Amino acid sequence: MTDVQDFGTPEQWQALGDYLTTQGFTLDKETAPKRLSGGAANYNILMVMNGKKVVLRMPPPGPLPPGGNDVAREYSVLSRLGDFFPPAPKGLLLCENTDIIGVPFCISEFREGTAIGRNLPKSLTNRDNIGAELGKIVVDSLVNLHSVDTQAAGLADLGQADGFIERQINGWYKRGSRVYSESDVILHTQLHDWLEANIPDQLPSSLVHNDYKLDNMLIDLDTMELKGVVDWDMCTIGNPLYELLILLSYWGDNNDPEVYFAQCRMPCEAPGWLSRRELLDQYLSARGMSITEDELKFYWILVQYRSAVIYAQLKVQMDRGHTMGLTQEQIAAMPAFITGVLAHSCSLLNASLDW
Repeated sequence: MTDVQDFGTPEQWQALGDYLTTQGFTLDKETAPKRLSGGAANYNILMVMNGKKVVLRMPPPGPLPPGGNDVAREYSVLSRLGDFFPPAPKGLLLCENTDIIGVPFCISEFREGTAIGRNLPKSLTNRDNIGAELGKIVVDSLVNLHSVDTQAAGLADLGQADGFIERQINGWYKRGSRVYSESDVILHTQLHDWLEANIPDQLPSSLVHNDYKLDNMLIDLDTMELKGVVDWDMCTIGNPLYELLILLSYWGDNNDPEVYFAQCRMPCEAPGWLSRRELLDQYLSARGMSITEDELKFYWILVQYRSAVIYAQLKVQMDRGHTMGLTQEQIAAMPAFITGVLAHSCSLLNASLDW
């Protein structure tokens, strides 16, 4: 039997193959499974099924944060979305029986392409204005996603637009209260109370991915064509402006204060890289929308409030041994970083947005 160290134990590999046979699929046990890079929340395992490459998505072992690692939701989306948003891989199988490999999992199509993270791939470093090209790919695809007719796609039951922002505020408050230090809870509560008191009157709705960024997008580096978008376990009916600001929190700008720059997940040094304001304006223009400065500040603070909780949840996973590829020095610095995000957000409550 092939080496299965990137998947789990030989017993799990055998159990997976046996289960897939009962579902009408054939697992190629002679092709070693490979854990793909990325996937801080869920593991992505590349394998061959019915003669084709597929991706098995599964949560890490151990207790999971409420609402996270939802492979059933991911399958629900991917089994229906592809005809309306072609970059979404087709969902092939969902298994919620934890007796098979110890956790629930789903399997979807594999899409060829490169996920671009913090550093620009070498093949693109000499490409003029590559930053603007990447910005256009991101904006155009996000506009297309937010324009999906959820009723026609059979996804209208995925969530409720009414009360979405209130649920975000209160949901992240509850999650944060479980993982924060006592001093961080004080800052977290201050942000919670401000957010509840400043919810905008105009609340648009659409299908949202909830973690839309370049490292969840697969791009053909020769043609600069978007081949796939992955990581759909948080997809729902939600607020597109909130999703846009989540993207902008990852975007990065060379003039950022450290608390923002440390959150950058994009190659923001690339030639022609768009500023946050430029990306925002392109999106709003394409969708025929507008946003006031007060609304923009609200969404930005909500996103920072959310981000701090996510980092705190990841720190809990790291303390359990799931290092997410970070060094011990980076892990040790995480508590101070989380406090910094919360404190900086609190400093904006009575000030103008600082970008």
